[in-house]
Amino acid sequence: MKADYDASRVEKLARSLMTYKKQYYTGKPLVSDAVYDKLEQELRSVSPQHPVLSYVGAAPSTGAPKATHDMPMLSLNKTYRIEDLQSWMGEETIVGTPKVDGNSLSLLYENGVFKQAKTRGDGRVGEDVTDKVLWIADCLPRLPKDLTIEVRGEVYCSQHQFALLVDDMLERNLERPNNPRNIVAGLLGRKVHIDLCRYFNFFAFEAIGLTGLKTEVDKFETLHGLGFSVVDHRLLKKPKDVEGYLEEIKQWMDDDEVAYDGAVFSYNSLALQQSLGNTSHHPRFKLSFKWQGMTAQSLVKRIDWFPSRLGIITPVAVIEGVALSGATITNVTLHNAEHVKAYNLKQGDLIEIVRSGEVIPKFMQVLESAPGNYQWPTNCPSCKTPLTFDGVRLKCENRDACPAQRSGFILNWMRAVEVEDISEKRLDQMMQMGLVEHVYDLYTLNVSDFLRLPSTKDKMAEKLYKNIQASKNVPLAKFLNGLGIEGAGLRTWEKLIEHFQTLESIQSVSAEALIEIDGFAEKSALQIVEGLKERKAIIKQLLKVGVNPIVQKSKFATGEGPLAGQQFVITGALSMPREQIERLIREAGGKASTSVSKNTSVLVTNEGDSGSSKMKKAKELGIPIWTEEALLKMLSEG
Repeated sequence: MKADYDASRVEKLARSLMTYKKQYYTGKPLVSDAVYDKLEQELRSVSPQHPVLSYVGAAPSTGAPKATHDMPMLSLNKTYRIEDLQSWMGEETIVGTPKVDGNSLSLLYENGVFKQAKTRGDGRVGEDVTDKVLWIADCLPRLPKDLTIEVRGEVYCSQHQFALLVDDMLERNLERPNNPRNIVAGLLGRKVHIDLCRYFNFFAFEAIGLTGLKTEVDKFETLHGLGFSVVDHRLLKKPKDVEGYLEEIKQWMDDDEVAYDGAVFSYNSLALQQSLGNTSHHPRFKLSFKWQGMTAQSLVKRIDWFPSRLGIITPVAVIEGVALSGATITNVTLHNAEHVKAYNLKQGDLIEIVRSGEVIPKFMQVLESAPGNYQWPTNCPSCKTPLTFDGVRLKCENRDACPAQRSGFILNWMRAVEVEDISEKRLDQMMQMGLVEHVYDLYTLNVSDFLRLPSTKDKMAEKLYKNIQASKNVPLAKFLNGLGIEGAGLRTWEKLIEHFQTLESIQSVSAEALIEIDGFAEKSALQIVEGLKERKAIIKQLLKVGVNPIVQKSKFATGEGPLAGQQFVITGALSMPREQIERLIREAGGKASTSVSKNTSVLVTNEGDSGSSKMKKAKELGIPIWTEEALLKMLSEG
């Protein structure tokens, strides 16, 4: 302990942290993660060997069956500084994953049959929750092989599943849960209503007892091959790669249905992991990264609802202004109608919000609920059409006549085909003046029409006219992307064009034909087919006013490029995002596929001795196996 630090303060910190740890692991946290982390950092800085810092989890609850861990389930050491993470990485290759904000779980299998599930507890003794885990579909009752292993991972509740769970609990006259993480710990500790655990999911990340594995990536591939869901993982070879990866994690934290609260990094070499071993608190070969989260409390003044170009009505909480990370926050997104219903959000609620790593402020939980129940708008804020609820979102079905949807559609089109200098404000002026009603009206305008707009002189009017006319000749993929069909982005259309090549062929494609293509699920296939039908009239009008979608044949089809005519499959984690590698393959004339078959030319992997199913099939078929380095060398030489 530092000599000049108040011993009573250390004692108070230790006592508080112990209380908070116990409550956190029982699903009833007393403070936010940010508050807890700040206290823990303070204690670590003045008394780094304090025993409270090594204490993991909490003792099993009174009366619950106890279950001992043969190997302790340790916590993770963490940092908030990228420099510390890069220094820890050194010259080693590491694997990064998003950090799931859930509850740790251990699954035991004997000869391939599930036998027991245990919570972390205090790291050495947990609770036997086998009866609850049998309800979780991701926790497999049987493995495809007669293995005797222990699988560890994180059990969690997604936002959508949480909403369904809330409905079920309220129907049973049970208390409304506060948030997804707490209810997982709460239900795992109950003796009744254990069937509610069916709303949970499980990510596997550790396998104890498997032999023949050499890398962390091997471990993930093997777990996935056994049928477990595994979290997205990325191989990072250089310290500079870490910063870009963390930016992706930030985006996932904002967008994903699964709650993430940072990232976890592991040395890829299992031999290195074994040589480094563990402390009493954490493994030396893993490190978690978290952004310094700042939380605040504020009252909800009202909830506003905004229609999007797809007719989805999005709720936003207008709150009393509160300072977070150097900014004054007055608006917080509430995601969708289902979210508002699940948390019973309404005017007067005292809510907790968090802002981590400068990402968008997020609603965390209701701290004090105001009297009454949530309310939804019954009519579209833009066109007053009665709204429908699809189980998750409120929607306005008045696609053709809703001003907000028409405006959003036109803005999306202009972004897709790269029409510049027409802002949302300028488009609103054009629509209010009757110059534009539908997207195809853009191509009927002349310079004199633009001169009617406020503060628009000859030079700007000429520029706006030329920008629109220049977008008439547009690549087919951008043309289709501009139609704003749900479930389809630019890469989706590029992939379809590889198979169907013309606008006419794509318009007549069936959902069944789409499902036959690698990577197309039934839901997205149906969305694309239905979306094309709904936009048939718009497509016809765009062609009529002179928009010319240009079909650019892929290099794969024309036989150009150093990888011409070859089909590639990627397995395992690479040093850059898989989409980026696939784009490089396509630009070099190759084709990227997701499954190994007799048509596969090359399997790309950084784990040449991996036991993954793709690797085994490639070897059975005699398919050449390249490393990422070999592929990039071929591309650079080409």
